[in-house]
Amino acid sequence: MMKKYSVLFAVCLGTVLSAYVSSCVNIALPNMMQELNFNMDSIVWVSLSYLLPYGSTLPLTGKLGDQFGTKETYIAGMTIFTIASLLCGVASNSTFMVIVRVIQGVGAGMLLPNAMAIVAATFEPYERGQALGIWSAMAAAGSAMGPTIGGYLIEHFSWRSIFFSVVPLCIICIMLAFLIIPKFERNQKAGADYLGAGFLILSISSLLIALNQGQKEGWDSLYIVSLFYTAGAAMVLFIMVELYVKQPMIELTLFRNKNFAIANIIGFLSFVAMYGAMFLLPFFLKTILNYSSMTAGIMLLPMTATMVVFAPVGGRLADRFGSRLPTACGILLISLAIYLLSQINPDFSSRNFFIRLVMLGIGLGFTMSPLSNCAIASLPKDKIGVGSGVFNLAKIIGGSIGVVFVETLLTNREIHHSQVLNAYLNPAVRSTQELYSLLRTLWGDKGMDNQLLSEALHGWSTGRGLLPEQYAQFKLLLGQMLQQHASVLSFEDVFFALSLLCLCGAFFSFFITGRRAEAD
Repeated sequence: MMKKYSVLFAVCLGTVLSAYVSSCVNIALPNMMQELNFNMDSIVWVSLSYLLPYGSTLPLTGKLGDQFGTKETYIAGMTIFTIASLLCGVASNSTFMVIVRVIQGVGAGMLLPNAMAIVAATFEPYERGQALGIWSAMAAAGSAMGPTIGGYLIEHFSWRSIFFSVVPLCIICIMLAFLIIPKFERNQKAGADYLGAGFLILSISSLLIALNQGQKEGWDSLYIVSLFYTAGAAMVLFIMVELYVKQPMIELTLFRNKNFAIANIIGFLSFVAMYGAMFLLPFFLKTILNYSSMTAGIMLLPMTATMVVFAPVGGRLADRFGSRLPTACGILLISLAIYLLSQINPDFSSRNFFIRLVMLGIGLGFTMSPLSNCAIASLPKDKIGVGSGVFNLAKIIGGSIGVVFVETLLTNREIHHSQVLNAYLNPAVRSTQELYSLLRTLWGDKGMDNQLLSEALHGWSTGRGLLPEQYAQFKLLLGQMLQQHASVLSFEDVFFALSLLCLCGAFFSFFITGRRAEAD
């Protein structure tokens, strides 16, 4: 048992490092813009150049792990990731940074599916749920620690330190992998379908670029529409290749397994909600509550801590009762926590956030490890590598779509609420009582009593009379409060939409069949 958990530790360390670097880079983007001469249009490629190869190569690298050995592929990925991290730290211009970020994404793409396969192959079926729970919790912890630790390093050193700081740990991880991780049986008959891989990479890359650039370029622009058509056509060609090639990269027959198919659907939906919520929360903390990057990261720690604690619990429950019960309970709890976040407002205290984020962390802990176990336990041993690649690909695409979805919906709802509120303040179409009620909502808790509000209403309606300060200042301040209120309402709308999306995932979770330790 000690040897098994040593293997788990070695794999978790690499997973934490890759997740940490991925999440903390976003904080460093403003600093990179100044030093590497990026502009607002090109800086997005620092993130996108990592995400594209990382997401689109997961099924291929899982297949390579089945063919050449999961240990060997994992070490190769860790080595590439380490070298690329060092090169990112010494990058002197924007072009070089984008190139080495692509290499770093390839390395990370080789890590994830093979790390999952190593954990699944090391532990017996009745132990697998808890082990995958610990691994999932460590991956989530690495992502959650990124903004906090990265913010500290950038504030006290430079953005380059976020890359340099992981290199020694990466070297230790490679050494541990050589010494501790055993060699697993290879599937010599497995072959790499490079034509199918090319179509899949083209499809996923086109989709992610379109989703990332659609808001800026315009969703109906020729550029974005062409990317969507390219993604669809490449996906059709990929499916045709996979149906007829002798050794497909992704055996589409895997989706005939109901548990595997359901796990991918729930993983996709849950990551849309989770990544969407994780995008919204720092945005709200920094723009509405004016928290610093480090303080906003610290505010998210309760979610990380509870997720780390409850992920092994969720895995143990999956080992004992099957994946359906903990998955359903977990995603329902995620839905409830996000729904409660739809009540968010500028008066939210730390306690309000703490309660909701703890609920969210518990729900994620109960969901992620049983879901991983559901996907892996339903596959034959020689298909675990490619299956884990497909499962993680579904989650990554879900996360990417989640960020774009909430960003687009947030912008649209903010425009809508601004128009409604501005129209509401029109004295020509609203009664005095309606205007007074809105002013009370916007400003009633800012030290204005009924008399001052009445004077303000008179000035707003007539344009005459003395206000608490000069009328022009009041008008400007009221406009700012109106815009902030529109932003808060838009945050509430998007959180509510995400909670409904989680309910859809909960619906699918009830179709998971009983516990199945191994595939036939």
